[in-house]
Amino acid sequence: MTYCIGFKSKTAVFLIADSMTSSGRNQEIDEAFGEYTTFGEFVKEENKTMQDRMYKVFKLPGNVLVTFAGDVENALEAIGIFTKELEKGLKPITAFERVLSAGPFSRIELLVGFMEQDRPKLYSYNYMGNGQFKEEHSSIHLGSGGEHEYLSDKSSQFVDFITNDNFGDGKCLVYALAFLQNFAIKNPLMLFDVGGFFFGGFVHTGGVQRMWNTTYLMYAVTQGNGERNLHLNYQVSLTRRDDLLLVSSSFLDHERIYLQEINLEEERPKLIDLEKRVNELRADYWEGKYKFIVLLNQLNYGFTVCYMENKNKLSEIESITDRVKGEVRYRLSSDLVKYLLYSPKLKEEDIDPIWDRNNPAHLEIPIRWFA
Repeated sequence: MTYCIGFKSKTAVFLIADSMTSSGRNQEIDEAFGEYTTFGEFVKEENKTMQDRMYKVFKLPGNVLVTFAGDVENALEAIGIFTKELEKGLKPITAFERVLSAGPFSRIELLVGFMEQDRPKLYSYNYMGNGQFKEEHSSIHLGSGGEHEYLSDKSSQFVDFITNDNFGDGKCLVYALAFLQNFAIKNPLMLFDVGGFFFGGFVHTGGVQRMWNTTYLMYAVTQGNGERNLHLNYQVSLTRRDDLLLVSSSFLDHERIYLQEINLEEERPKLIDLEKRVNELRADYWEGKYKFIVLLNQLNYGFTVCYMENKNKLSEIESITDRVKGEVRYRLSSDLVKYLLYSPKLKEEDIDPIWDRNNPAHLEIPIRWFA
């Protein structure tokens, strides 16, 4: 199963999904991927195969985004039909009518995002098994992750907060991805077949923007002998070019390559071309070409985003790579270290009861953007 969320700002529509898939026991996949996801979640099961095997937010012709929950083969079939109709130049709603005529696809749910007359549009298909293709006006959640006690509610509250606070669509995407990744490392989402890395994007008048190259650093602050100490523990890097994604993780002894595949019958890229593109991604990784480095607090809720491409200011983080030794190290500025060691806390009189402080996923969490 999976977890997907769709939501809108005044100027864009966003789709985000996790990368987990589950099926009957498949020894080939088990051996190829191992026992852990890219974020270190243990996935070995006796009766089924679980792995973060694919990203599920697809860019389609005509600046359309789509994501799905449910049966992978059925979803790719439906999205493949949708793609072919969009390639003919049909508008999204008209193109999806061809999907409906080929269906019903009762084993999947879809979210579709696009612009219509400069207005963001969010549509669902077969949401809650209703068999309908209809417009949605508030945040919507698909998949088994929605059954988690807090995930859907807190995700909705968070996206309402960021989309109503004039952050801008780019910052909203980075924040939403960071929040979900931060939430996932603290809550047992594997019980709902949800996990791995979150991937997504948004559609606006300028086209489609998918997740930028991002490194996640997981850290913890401990206290002993009257001192607070900062520990950088794990790193997960997502490097993307077009439809190809490379994930490098300190939880794994191998890198992972993901390629958007919609139509199972479509011609696969030639191996020599694919190898060239993968090598370009590897070069981007080892040259530290990241737009964002996001620090996720492992022990408490909170995250910090460092923008890495400000030409007028030194970044708060310096990445030092050694491809020969296969090493990546990170050097944090004194200001960033001080902030992480002593993150601000709300005063009791400033606490908003709507966030429910007894809830382990309450939203009174430190968020900081360093640019």
